[in-house]
Amino acid sequence: TEEDELIMNQVNESLPDYARYVIVLTKADKNVKGATNNFTGKVTNQVMDKLRKSMSENLSDADNVPVVLTSAESKLGRDEMWRYLCRAATF
Repeated sequence: TEEDELIMNQVNESLPDYARYVIVLTKADKNVKGATNNFTGKVTNQVMDKLRKSMSENLSDADNVPVVLTSAESKLGRDEMWRYLCRAATF
């Protein structure tokens, strides 16, 4: 959305050079119509296309920004998020 792009720009302008983005898409188990326990961790191509477009318009290194899908219900992405958080905390 326009608000998301504004926030991305504001954060990008205030980040130190060594800081890196990680885009987190939450509720991955609910982002797909008809999601089931066997069909989690996927989002539509339309969502990913909009995300990538917004990232490329607002981030200078958009190709290097990881996108993590998460779900509290299925614990999808939990380990990956912990790795990013640990890396950030020890920098």
